[in-house]
Amino acid sequence: MYKIRVGNHCYNLKKKREHILVKNTDGQTSFLNEIQRRKNFYEYKSVEPEKFSHIVHTIYASLHQGFILSEWIDGDIISRFDKEIIRDIFKTHIEIEKKGLFECDLSKNNLLINKDKQIMFFDFGYMYPYNPLIHYNSDGKQLPIFHLCERLESRSLMQYLMDIENDSSLMIETFENTKRLALEAYSEKLIWLEKNNADTDVIQWQKNWINQWEYSLKSPANFLETYELESFRSYVLDVHDDIGGKSCTPMTIKKLDKILEQIKHNYPTLKIRNGLFWGDEKLNNSSLYDKYTKLKEQACRYQLHET
Repeated sequence: MYKIRVGNHCYNLKKKREHILVKNTDGQTSFLNEIQRRKNFYEYKSVEPEKFSHIVHTIYASLHQGFILSEWIDGDIISRFDKEIIRDIFKTHIEIEKKGLFECDLSKNNLLINKDKQIMFFDFGYMYPYNPLIHYNSDGKQLPIFHLCERLESRSLMQYLMDIENDSSLMIETFENTKRLALEAYSEKLIWLEKNNADTDVIQWQKNWINQWEYSLKSPANFLETYELESFRSYVLDVHDDIGGKSCTPMTIKKLDKILEQIKHNYPTLKIRNGLFWGDEKLNNSSLYDKYTKLKEQACRYQLHET
């Protein structure tokens, strides 16, 4: 990305990479996908600007010429998750989902805080179309584990909580805020789904998350267990993303260490509370530990060196 100044105005110029860092189909098509999403948002913002005020304004985009020109966002990559930021993330993406788009990569590197302390979204290479009335996400009904709150936790929030784990009160407060604000956002979307005659499975799926978080907020013990289960889920999903794209970082290794620690000390709870998935539920403690030990070795080989 480049900053271009014309007179007193600044722009962002994003060029297509010559060598794609993420070595899978999603990575190979991400630039094309982003151009398509930029076109979508240009149209949405022209009709309902208030609902998409946190989306960067695109001026020009061309796949053939290999660049995207947009307004420069005077800000920094997100370094905290306070209530206002989390609320704006959920509120904006519920509107995005109503339009039939699902964001798979809510990485903190794609979230900027501008000079007015407002969050701005500027990277849409892994946002895909879907029908929110009949599908759970952009994988249809095949992978119900993926949803908005999970994507925020797996791609950003749990890493942030890991970074501040020495401040346990702030960590717990942030996670609780996330769940309460997720409840608010998901309840709003549930009303919209019911009003628009969504598929029964989709409505029930939405209710399940609401019921789960309401249960977790009833007591400190429930809440702690929810954190343990959802942090484990987030680490596992993010690690698989990194290894699948051969785009691992030192943070991937740190998450694998957390996974191994949970397997070693918390396996019975993971097993009983359905915290294991994608075949892991069929493995005993020892086999599961061996599996993620080998994945850690693989992640060490796939460390990303940006050029």
